[in-house]
Amino acid sequence: MTSAERRRLTAFIAGRRWASLAVICAALTGAALIVFMLAQPEWVFRSPVLMLLLPVLIVTARCWRAPLQWRGALADLKADAVETASGVGHVHWRRRPGLFSGMSATLELDGKQFALEDDMAGAVTPGIWLSVRYAPASGALLSIERASQAEAGLDPVLADQLTERERALLALLAEGLSDKAIARRLNLSPTTVRTYNSTLYAKLGVQGRGEAVNLARGGIPTSAD
Repeated sequence: MTSAERRRLTAFIAGRRWASLAVICAALTGAALIVFMLAQPEWVFRSPVLMLLLPVLIVTARCWRAPLQWRGALADLKADAVETASGVGHVHWRRRPGLFSGMSATLELDGKQFALEDDMAGAVTPGIWLSVRYAPASGALLSIERASQAEAGLDPVLADQLTERERALLALLAEGLSDKAIARRLNLSPTTVRTYNSTLYAKLGVQGRGEAVNLARGGIPTSAD
């Protein structure tokens, strides 16, 4: 683990610590409110205290995993544990619980999902080969960089012929995705994807999707023999 990654993991631990405390406070508040409702059911719809239920639910929905992540991050830091994953990166945005909570970003890569901090989310280009380092027990994302051609699993001679977008397209074809699914992943229209496919096939010297997929998976394009 590099010094920069250790600092990021330490910051992650601090954030999870405060989130864990928020969850504990919310749980205690929720338990107190439940006791109050059981003891004084006639006040359920008249007491302003029950307005605390909304923030309790919001905090619980946002931070319920924080204690487990905090514990896992401490174990990662103690063991100096880091793992690496490479693949085509896809960023998914969703609204956090609450009216004023904003959006959260998740990076999907190599079958894994990582929460993206704001400083990382803006640096990720969807559909590009990436290599990430992360703490395994907590899932904390420590660093992101563009994967080398070897890490991307592409033949260097083949990769040199393709743009970043075309390499991403080839990887998605190898996953067996349809044009519509690829369009959603790359934020393009299906018509644009089909146009890109034709250009990609021409560069690879193949006749269609099947031969391109075979080539991406390490096969030999029969049309080039």
